[in-house]
Amino acid sequence: MSEENVEVVRSALEAWERGDLKAAADLLDPEVEWSFPSNLPEAGTYKGRDEVGRRLEEFLEAWEDLAVTVEELVDAGDRVVALVRYSGRGRESGIEVSGATRNAQVWTVRNGKALRVELYGDTAEALEAAGLSE
Repeated sequence: MSEENVEVVRSALEAWERGDLKAAADLLDPEVEWSFPSNLPEAGTYKGRDEVGRRLEEFLEAWEDLAVTVEELVDAGDRVVALVRYSGRGRESGIEVSGATRNAQVWTVRNGKALRVELYGDTAEALEAAGLSE
């Protein structure tokens, strides 16, 4: 089952990068919770497919030519650690961001759907949260 969980995460991230929010949302459990760390302006936990979808849509709208590069997916049973880099240009600022920061995400998958997604600024912290160590 864990290989299937890795594929769920890979498919969701690929759909999000394509801007196909419907395909990405189809891989989220209706009761999904998505948590952003306190160091981000959108810090907090968003609940439910609709609220999470709106938040992700707002994030995408802030960027031009956003690229999501999945560097690694780590199988942790019902959890998957995704190590991801973003690059693109801010739509309003025009500032170019080129993968300077690696984002670590812990996805909890149940019955082929993402039930919880937690974002971390630190790989070691994400691995620990998933019950792994670096």
